Order: sequence, then C-alpha cells, then structure tokens
Amino acid sequence: MSLAWLFPAGLAALASLLLPLLIHLARRDEQRLLDFAALRWLAARPRPRRRIRFDDWPLLLVRLLLLALLALLLARPALQGVADAAPRVAVAPGVDIASARRAVPGEQAQWLWLAPGFPALDAPAVPASPQPLASLLRELDATLPPTVPLTVVVPPVLDGLDGQQPRLSRSVRWQVIEAAPAAAERGEQAPPRLHIRHDQAGAAALPWLRAVAQAWNAATPLDIAGDEQPFADADGIRVWLSARPVPAAVQAWAGAGGRLLVDARTPLPAATQHLPLWRDDGGAAVIEQVTGDAGQWLRWAAPLQPAAMPALLDAGFPQHLRGLLQAPPAPTRAWAAAMRPDTGAAAWPQPAYEPVPWLVAAIALLFLLERWLASARRRRGQA
Repeated sequence: MSLAWLFPAGLAALASLLLPLLIHLARRDEQRLLDFAALRWLAARPRPRRRIRFDDWPLLLVRLLLLALLALLLARPALQGVADAAPRVAVAPGVDIASARRAVPGEQAQWLWLAPGFPALDAPAVPASPQPLASLLRELDATLPPTVPLTVVVPPVLDGLDGQQPRLSRSVRWQVIEAAPAAAERGEQAPPRLHIRHDQAGAAALPWLRAVAQAWNAATPLDIAGDEQPFADADGIRVWLSARPVPAAVQAWAGAGGRLLVDARTPLPAATQHLPLWRDDGGAAVIEQVTGDAGQWLRWAAPLQPAAMPALLDAGFPQHLRGLLQAPPAPTRAWAAAMRPDTGAAAWPQPAYEPVPWLVAAIALLFLLERWLASARRRRGQA
C-alpha cells in the first residue's frame, strides 16, 4: 500500500496552523497588579522574564488538528493497493441460484449478478439485460483488481454474445449450471410482412403469395393493392407485380436499403447486372439479384405459375423464400461450454482509494468538539 497526493499544493494550507497559535498567545490570561498598603515596605525584586505560555492546551490541540485535517482534505490523499481482494462469483440471469451455490463453494466470496451495475446476489432477481453478456464480462474484468479470483456461473446456452470470444486479463473459472425452470426462452424472429402492388396479370400470383404468408404464420395480413396505389408502410418487403416500371420513390427506397422484389415482366433500369440467387432442382433460376444504380433488387426469374416455376410446388418453397427476403439476425446465441473466456488481455489500472468520507467525518467531529471546548472556556470566564 502506498500514499499519493492528487493535489499536493493543498498542503500549503498547513501554514494556517500558525493562526490558532497566535490567537492563544494574544488571549492568554493577564496578571493584574494589586496595590496594598504595605507594598512600600517590601524590597523590590527584579521582574521575572516573560515566557511563552499557551493556555487551554486541549482547545489548542483540537484546533490545530482540525486545520491539519482540512489541509489534508484539500491535498486529496489517495491510497494504492487497498482494494478488496475477496473472490467474486458472477451469476448470469436465468441460472438456478440454489444449484449455483451447491456447485461453487466459497463462503468468503462475494456473489453478484452479471448485470449492469453488478448488484449483489441478495438483491431481487434482475431481468435479462440488453447489454451483451460478453460486454458485461469485459466490464467486470476491468473493474476488479488483477489478483482477485473470478468465477462466472452461466446457463448451458448463452444469449447476448457479440460474435467474438471473450478475452479477459485473468483466468476465469467457467461454471455451467442448468437454467432456472422459469427462465424465458428467446422467441423466433417474426416473419416479414409483404406489401404487394400488382396489375391485372400480376393478380394471378396472389394465391401463391397468400399461401406463402400462411405457411409463415404471419401475424399481420398481406398489404395488397393495385399498382396505382403507393406503398404506405416503410417496413417489410415490397413486391412489385406489374409490367409498369418501378416508381421513382420506390427505387429510392430500395437504394436506401429497402428490400424490393419485382416481377419478371417489370422493366429494369439500364446497366444492371443479374446474379441467380436461387435455382430449383433442375437448375432453372427462381430468383435473381439485380444490381444497378438504384441499388439491389430481387427479381422473379419467371411468372409465378407452376408451369413456368415448378419450385412453387415444393414443400420448402415458403421457408426458402423467407431466407432470401429476410436476412437472419446476427448470431448472439451459443453453447456456454464453447464460450469459455480466453486470457491475455491487458489488465486495467485500478483507481486509487480516496478516504474523503473518513476525513469529512473526522473534521465534523473535531469541529463539534472544538465548539464544546470553546463554550466551556467562556463559561469558566463568566464564572
């Protein structure tokens, strides 16, 4: 443990210690001479030398100590190496607490939730945090001193990963425990909603698209209207089943990242490149990607009729189409056994401990003591 001063110039306030010394010298008890009749018969003696003498030593010492503590408070003392070295056990939300305590011995360890703020395990169960679990691990590792042992208790399946193996500055005991019975499971990604605009010939494809939406178990119905009606919703997938060119507003929406699927009869912008994305078992293209100045579109390679597109009759057609239209979310779930943190990260410097609360409490107590001693002195003087 070492001591450092964050504001050494504050020690200059120690010069104020001269003030109570001067005050006590100026206010010391005066000796008054009393004349009496026989004074002239006494032989004159040389006066004794006046010595420096302080009255009320307890009051003086309290005042000196009070000013010294104020100077120390201004100088901001900081202690290095006083952090708590007790082992830590971090428990991910959803773990069965009773099973975790049986599997991880350690009466001296501090148990805490692997959640923002790292509250104590005695606190009410915290819900799953939107902050990634890997980020919480790195934050906890950075806040602990390098010598503190760390145990992390996690369920068999981890959520909230960020695609990278956690790398910490210490070796971690990785304990996998069965999840609590009431732990909620993450739901599947909701299917996309289709917004369809069609002409008279494109209406023949509507029964097939309705069957696709039914296979997806879509919660919202299809948005279907003629090609003279504009698209009203900016979300979902826009399907253009018309021989007319795609409106400029829809092209701009697709260029900004929107998902657009056009009919095989739809005129395409100039200077576009075609790339087949889906072929049926016979090798015929089902959907192709069109890339140009207006962004990336998807295009039916043939009319949506079984005679021209046999893939419509395949049982896996709806899910294959959904995989092309709806990009899968980033992988944030993995088996906990495969996500044991690696070591090798640099240890974070730990902040020094500033005993400000203790200094403030001592100053307050000394101030009360000084006031009591000063009032007692005045009472003695009045008596």
